[in-house]
Amino acid sequence: MTENLDKHINQSAALKVSLIPLAIIILLILGIGYFLLQGEINLPKFSHGPTMRRLNGFDTAVKTDKVLENQRRVVTSDQELNDFLNYVDSSGVLQLKDSVNFSKEVILAVSSDTNNESGHRTKIKKVYEDSAAKKIIVSIEETQPGDSCQPTPDKSVAVDMVALTKTDWRIKFERVTKTVECN
Repeated sequence: MTENLDKHINQSAALKVSLIPLAIIILLILGIGYFLLQGEINLPKFSHGPTMRRLNGFDTAVKTDKVLENQRRVVTSDQELNDFLNYVDSSGVLQLKDSVNFSKEVILAVSSDTNNESGHRTKIKKVYEDSAAKKIIVSIEETQPGDSCQPTPDKSVAVDMVALTKTDWRIKFERVTKTVECN
């Protein structure tokens, strides 16, 4: 009886020892595969930072006869959204087509000064996190026509809006100006 027990223990130990190299080989294959396909496979990220969502119909230009100053706003309610839209477009043509749940999101709304010619754009390009300072940096790209362009007279305001998941971090806007040549 002790011979059978010893034989069973030896078989069990041999089986456990032979699985260790197999497990190591599988882990190596998975690791090498991950590094080879690193840019093609999107694994879930563990960052719980805010995410940006583009809103339909923006960026856009709104015709105006008023002289307006540029705006950088963090919109947290329907009333603030209406105030911004009425500021940049008193005619009421500009409307938000997407629904926004202000208990979970805020809207980042930006506009340019009044432009006297066509070809100007204002677009929110990226949102960066500065976790050390607990702030969100919103990068705004303002595009203007270069000297080789023949812009037509068109008094307008460039407007862009995006939704951002709600955060208690400070939000700072930074502007990048870009000149685009027509040739």
